[in-house]
Amino acid sequence: MLAGKPNDPPANGNEPLDRDPPAPAAEVENNALTSASTPATPRVVLGMLGGVGSGKSHVARRLAALGPGRGVAADALAHAAADGRLAEVLGSEFVHAGQPDVAALGARAFEDPAFLKALEALIHPAVHAAILAELARFEAETAPPVLVLDVPLLIEVGLDRHCATLWFVETLSLEEIPRREAFQPPLERTRARADRVIHNDVEPDALDDQVRTGLTALGIPPHQPQENGAPAREPSS
Repeated sequence: MLAGKPNDPPANGNEPLDRDPPAPAAEVENNALTSASTPATPRVVLGMLGGVGSGKSHVARRLAALGPGRGVAADALAHAAADGRLAEVLGSEFVHAGQPDVAALGARAFEDPAFLKALEALIHPAVHAAILAELARFEAETAPPVLVLDVPLLIEVGLDRHCATLWFVETLSLEEIPRREAFQPPLERTRARADRVIHNDVEPDALDDQVRTGLTALGIPPHQPQENGAPAREPSS
């Protein structure tokens, strides 16, 4: 019986004709070590703190863009929660072209505690439920790495316990801000709860640098500027 040629198929015909040789043991070990030594990017829920007019929403949008991540804006959720009921409960003067008149609502709320209480009773339960749903969704996902909570009085409503870190946004005050901040807890006490302070009264590039530094400290590689120097594009909401 003649011996088979080296390229002849095995006698049982079950083996493939061409098989890659097994990887050397050292290569397999090195690949395993590389995989084990490369930590996964952490996933973080980040809460925004700051006074009225400090620019929390702007910083939250930069965070979502540079993280990358997704932002949860309580104001947007409040508009959705009040849709269709605002005129009925509070009056038609607070709705224009089918949309809440934010300026009118804010002016009245900061002058009339009873109106503010009625407004909160209308929107807060639905907004809180929507935020909890976003938190559950984030926990069930594997991406993005950052969920930013842009929620007024975040500590007072207990949402800080869902956050891995808190950032306080600080900026120069305008004339209207002190009057409105009278309705909020002392800012120094809120500031003391923060893990990082972001100064928002700076140029856009300097603000983004602060955000990138904060993300890096959390172990999250931030997006870098585009080659032409333009800032990274913010995701659409």
